[in-house]
Amino acid sequence: MLRILLHALTVLHLGPGIAFALLAFGCDGVEPALGGLCSAASPMKFFIVVTLLSWGVLGVISALLLRRESGKARTDTPPA
Repeated sequence: MLRILLHALTVLHLGPGIAFALLAFGCDGVEPALGGLCSAASPMKFFIVVTLLSWGVLGVISALLLRRESGKARTDTPPA
């Protein structure tokens, strides 16, 4: 239960963190490093889209890791 909570908190915190890093370092300056992906008219839209995508990708990765760990725990139990 604690492991699931830690995975959820990690995903919820890293999603906006990744979006902020891309916005701050990839969309800054006259020639943005991310080019056309950065929306000069609405940086908030870029932030929201990247946050949602990050949550989705990190959520899938976290679910796969949790599923793999729970399967490993089931096979590691000694027979009675």
